[in-house]
Amino acid sequence: MPAVVDHAHRRLHVARIAADIIARVGIEALTMREIAAEAGYSTAIVTHYFSSKQELLLHTYRTAAANAQARVAAALDRDPSDLLGCLEALLPRDEPSIQDWKVYLAFWHIAVLDPDFAAEQASQALNARRLLRGVLEARARQGLPPAPGEFDSVARRLLVIVIGVAVQSVFDPLSWSPEVQREYLMAELGPLCALAIETINS
Repeated sequence: MPAVVDHAHRRLHVARIAADIIARVGIEALTMREIAAEAGYSTAIVTHYFSSKQELLLHTYRTAAANAQARVAAALDRDPSDLLGCLEALLPRDEPSIQDWKVYLAFWHIAVLDPDFAAEQASQALNARRLLRGVLEARARQGLPPAPGEFDSVARRLLVIVIGVAVQSVFDPLSWSPEVQREYLMAELGPLCALAIETINS
């Protein structure tokens, strides 16, 4: 009998290899042939799952976004109102999350010129703001700031802060260690991080 192939696993495996290539040597080196060589597959197998480099990059970007969502979910499972934990889960604080951010940066470079990629980026940004709004709503139910009318504007501000810190951290990791990232978040967010600061110091 022919071997049973786990197609979802193969697609994920290819996406992981693509992310690794992007993180190591850049998107210009991302070719179907290079991925096939690193995966131990034939080029025909890779193109069976992804008909073009654009399709592969889109899938790789979505996989990186799903990784971040899983990290956030793990933080919020412990405490749905943990704003600091949520923000840190979105930042490049270890090798897997740094790799995800390198994929994002490569994707954004293309999204500037490609309307389909730009639409995907807008959709992911909206998802991130909704996630952050959910944390703010959980805080409000505990009587913590911000006020309900500020949820959307604060969520947008938080996403901008995350992106800014993340980009700095990817390009200058020595100056933007996880500890420095946390200090910056606390300084920027002020009262929004008050509960987290009290918890850390207790």
